[in-house]
Parts: sequence; structure tokens; C-alpha cells
Amino acid sequence: MKKREYNKIRLELLYLSKKIMEEKQPEYTNNNKDVLYNFKSIGGRINVEPLKVWAIFFDKHVQSILSNITNDDIIPAEPIETRFADAINYLVLGLALMVDVNKENHKKILIEYKNFYNE
Repeated sequence: MKKREYNKIRLELLYLSKKIMEEKQPEYTNNNKDVLYNFKSIGGRINVEPLKVWAIFFDKHVQSILSNITNDDIIPAEPIETRFADAINYLVLGLALMVDVNKENHKKILIEYKNFYNE
């Protein structure tokens, strides 16, 4: 695959992941301002750390991708592109949750990238 084709796939995947997040986030957060609300609220209800809730959700998502790749008999519930795009969202949510849980260990991340955001 040539770099141009790869970059096209990369940009499309990033665009799709952004679109998926914008569409799903209100439902997952119950319109809460905290984008990590889903993991925190589930964790609170079942007495599990939010990062462990995230890990379970992420693992389930990866399992769906692997099942699609390794089993030709599976009829996918959604296009594989959306599974990969949403995996990006889970990775970003996982890092955001780690930063939220322990800001001291992630100060460098917050300082290094703060210029990209106008908050």
C-alpha cells in the first residue's frame, strides 16, 4: 500500500471515529458534562473502579474485531470500519480516564498538549 492510500484510510478512520463519538456520547453520558460519566457511573453502581469498567468495554470491543477477522462465518452487526473507528474512541477515553484518575502522573501530557485546546 502506498503512503497516499494509507493516509486516506487514516484520515477517513479518524473522521469516522469523531463522528461516532459525537453521535454516541450524549447517550453514553446521559447528557452529563463529564464525558467519562459512563465508566464512572457503572463503576459506582457495581463497586468497580472506572478504569476496570473501561478495560472490560475495550476488551469486548477488541474481541468483536478479532471475531470478525478470525471467523468468516460471523455476520458483522456493523461494518468493520466502524469497529476500528470506535476502537480509537475507546483508546482516547481510556487515556482520558487515566489522566482524570491520576492527574499528577499525567501533568506532562496536560502541559504538553494544552496549546491544542482553547479551554
